[in-house]
Amino acid sequence: MSLVADTLAHRRWLIGYENSAIREIMAVYSKRTRRIVERLQSIERQLATGAPLTPAQAAQAGRDRVRLRRLYERLSVDVRATLQTRLQTAASTEIRTSVRNLSAGLPRGITARSPSVDIRTLIQNPTAGQLWAARLDASAAPTLRTIDAALAISIDRGASIPDATRLVAAALDKVGQHRRSIARIVRTEIQRVSNEAAQATYRENRDVIRSVRYLATLDSRVCEICRPLHRITYDLDVDGQHRGPTIPQHPNCRCFYAPVTFSVAEIISRRG
Repeated sequence: MSLVADTLAHRRWLIGYENSAIREIMAVYSKRTRRIVERLQSIERQLATGAPLTPAQAAQAGRDRVRLRRLYERLSVDVRATLQTRLQTAASTEIRTSVRNLSAGLPRGITARSPSVDIRTLIQNPTAGQLWAARLDASAAPTLRTIDAALAISIDRGASIPDATRLVAAALDKVGQHRRSIARIVRTEIQRVSNEAAQATYRENRDVIRSVRYLATLDSRVCEICRPLHRITYDLDVDGQHRGPTIPQHPNCRCFYAPVTFSVAEIISRRG
């Protein structure tokens, strides 16, 4: 297989890895929030009858309000820990695979070098100026506020049934939005750490890599930011840097750079 084909094969694996990471994190999310979501659904059904909450439902809603912030703090800890592990695996796998694929395309007796990069530091790098942990926390705040408001108005005897119904529906919708937001962060961060790990490998092997080629995922989801850049190459400078855009360019970006090596004669001259 060619270097580009090997890179594409690994990227297909990475998309599968993203999906499994999201499934794992969504299972964590469901485990932490299942009971309160079920109780919100029960409140919604009760309000749909035109009657306020029963005394038992009201008492439980009050207890849920008291416990709500702690519940989401525990959820945040669980999600962070799971994503941290997944990012570490993605980064280390990317370096190992990039080195192996690059070595396979080099002349006999010449192997690619593995970069000395601190993976723990790499996975904590910000995306668009913000750490992924901060984005996770920010994504939870609106959900927390909306659920609290729904519980509060549901047990307020002076509140109207329509207002309570609207807020409970909004709370359930926010839970869905929050899950989608987490999935978006997971996908974006796995792509980011993988791309950064690959770029570190390319820099370490800049004596055999001439340039990098931008490759977009040309399917129905490709955006107009990424499509025009497909297959454009960017030469590496003496420090192994290039002038191509930083990937990911936007949330859910699936683009990446594939290495383009010097000729066999040039590589032998440089490494010989």
